[in-house]
Amino acid sequence: MKPPPLQESETEQQKDAYLQVGRYIFKQFSIPTFRSHATVGLVDRDRIQFYHANHSVILVSSAVNFATSGRMEGLDKFIAIMIAFHRLSLRNDGTLHDPHDLHDGQLLGDNKKLATSEVRRGTVRFQEGNKLVLGGDENTESLTLTYGEVISRDPSLVGRATVVLHAKSSSLWKELDLVVKIGWPGLDRVAENEFLAKAVETAKSSTEDNWALKHLPRVLYAQDVTFDSDSTHERVARLFDNAEFADPKRTFIYERRTLRTIVQERLYPIEVLTDVKDIAQVLLDVACGTCFSSSS
Repeated sequence: MKPPPLQESETEQQKDAYLQVGRYIFKQFSIPTFRSHATVGLVDRDRIQFYHANHSVILVSSAVNFATSGRMEGLDKFIAIMIAFHRLSLRNDGTLHDPHDLHDGQLLGDNKKLATSEVRRGTVRFQEGNKLVLGGDENTESLTLTYGEVISRDPSLVGRATVVLHAKSSSLWKELDLVVKIGWPGLDRVAENEFLAKAVETAKSSTEDNWALKHLPRVLYAQDVTFDSDSTHERVARLFDNAEFADPKRTFIYERRTLRTIVQERLYPIEVLTDVKDIAQVLLDVACGTCFSSSS
């Protein structure tokens, strides 16, 4: 017997419901704090369906009818699910604590405040003044950043969801204007700080007077957070090991992701220069810095 054909199109009501769920999840991910995943429920009369999203995939559960009773069915299952959600730690609920803090569910310092400031399209000051605390243990001094304006923002349910903000430090590099970049790239994607480290090494060994170093940003802090085998993130990833799909023609490659934070000194675009000599010097440095000097 052939399986029933897959539904080719959705009704407008279904689309509206899916969009509403998507907006709920999007709101959870639209804050530059360390949220790894989110789960929401869609209630349709006497049924509820759960949508779980991380930065790699969106999963949809089968519907639970809470109007019927019975052992681990219907209403009993619904109550058990609600109790389980209530017992989740912050980490298992998707809000990551500081990676150096081993006490599950603990957020470090003022990081708690970051979860209350949501993004609105076109807004650049939604986190301004809030603090982000990075690192810090018995051997390493913690880094406290104060957020400034947003430089760029690419919010998404599935993807890197990178946000870049101006920042100042109240602990280290107090005199520098900083930029902090937070995103969820693929686990195998080479980090920008590794490219910059190679560029710095090349500049030191192959350029006269190390002139190229003046045009490379200094990376002051870089950290990747991966997830252990017991984490919700990794449990979801394992669901796709040898997974079977309803439509054999469709395949899905699950991309594991890491939470990546990079702090570097702020660079400025050439448009901020107003002196002709300064602009000319930049163009010479870019074109052939070893051939000319500012005095030639």
